[in-house]
Amino acid sequence: MRRRSKIDKKILDGFLTRETSFLMAEEVKALVGTMRISVEQLVEQLLPWAAEKAIVPASRFKVGAVSRGSSGNLYLGANIEFKDMPVYTTIHAEQASIANAVSHGETGIKALSVTAPPCGMCRQFLSELNTSAEMKIQVGNTEAVLLPQLLPRGFGPDNLDVRFKLMDEVSKGFSFKNPTDDELANKALEAANKSHSPYTLSHAGIAVKTRNGQTFIGHYLENAAYNPSMLPLQAGLSNLVMAGRNFAEISDVVLVHGQDASVNHVEAAQSLLRSISSVPLRVYKAE
Repeated sequence: MRRRSKIDKKILDGFLTRETSFLMAEEVKALVGTMRISVEQLVEQLLPWAAEKAIVPASRFKVGAVSRGSSGNLYLGANIEFKDMPVYTTIHAEQASIANAVSHGETGIKALSVTAPPCGMCRQFLSELNTSAEMKIQVGNTEAVLLPQLLPRGFGPDNLDVRFKLMDEVSKGFSFKNPTDDELANKALEAANKSHSPYTLSHAGIAVKTRNGQTFIGHYLENAAYNPSMLPLQAGLSNLVMAGRNFAEISDVVLVHGQDASVNHVEAAQSLLRSISSVPLRVYKAE
């Protein structure tokens, strides 16, 4: 058994890179076959890789998460703290994993594994998902349990008669009054159209570009309890970090939000962006 573990680690060390943020279903199948392990065992071995992506200047406590999409893809997540910023700006590993999945077009989450028990906020955040009723949660190598077991008598979309849930494919129909050839703005617009804001109708999306030309998008992911909602810049920065990039590489950031939104995403995004970069926030309104 010990030898098998060493072999498995050698295979993963040769396959994973700093830029690895998710594994496609075909890659998962290939790794499981080569390593002769189950998907659950593969996820267990991926958790330390995810945790190493964490940025924790305040807590010094790294958390890793891996979510398994309905597509078969696996999405890594890690907690991210922002130096000299209030602790409520912290991105939890579970949130990072879900934001990663959303940015890659995932339509549902079957299971989520994490290195530490999900906090109450994360349990609430996960209850917004369209698969929350049957979603399995696993901590390390312990026995998996259903999310409703971790959040009994929870409060979610059904309590507010919300028909569409997080990860349901519903375009919001936003567009620019005056079309632009600004590529980054158009990507942020696409993110806004795939954002989730059924309670305040404050849809927004962000696009973050790095000096090497990569673009990372972030969606506003609203929650029935409001406070656990994930802001678009949080999602975009999380996706950037999961892909092995760092904040110093940011060269351009665009936020797109609905012009009649009741939630002001601009001030929150500007404040968070200023804490990590001197790059200004460019803002577009959509209708």
